[in-house]
Amino acid sequence: MSPEKLSIITDQESEKMPRRGRPPVPRDLVLRAAEALFADATAPSTVSMDDIAAAAGVGKGTLFRAFGSRDGLLDAVFAARLDPLRTEIERHGSPIGPDVPPADRVISILEHLLAFKLENPRLIAARELSGLSLLQAPHYKWVHDLLRDLIEEAGSTADAADYAAHVLLGGLRAELISELLQSGSTVEGLFRDMRGIARQILGRPLV
Repeated sequence: MSPEKLSIITDQESEKMPRRGRPPVPRDLVLRAAEALFADATAPSTVSMDDIAAAAGVGKGTLFRAFGSRDGLLDAVFAARLDPLRTEIERHGSPIGPDVPPADRVISILEHLLAFKLENPRLIAARELSGLSLLQAPHYKWVHDLLRDLIEEAGSTADAADYAAHVLLGGLRAELISELLQSGSTVEGLFRDMRGIARQILGRPLV
């Protein structure tokens, strides 16, 4: 057999053989490592991709290939933490699910979101204070669109509902919550005031 034919056959056989690629990213391990680092950090900005890579036992390049950026990784951690709440929001029969009247559901969802943020202050602050606009984050778009639709169902116009959803979510920003608590507000007061504002926006009587 000529060298030319041998070369062609060898090339053809090599194309049929499985190529060795990079090992899959241990996504759950990375997310747990990142979540633990942010939970322990006194300042979210101090947690770097190098820190997360070292804690997860992977290379920094692997993190960037898997998540695109530090903000992308934060969005993935946030989404993983938010997933149980999202499941409840979408589940029929849930106290915050699709069977609840729109206005009542808006207030219940806001209550759960406020509780979620109080339980995860450093992680929330890390994402909200990062470089990428929070308004473009997948989890923000999802909950904003949900609240907007519910507010419209409760009687608002489409434009007013869109703006109202942003206003209500703006009142749950981690930086604002931290400032209010440091200024003397109580957790109970935060929930009370949040409900009051939501009821006014929804045109519901204050209780």
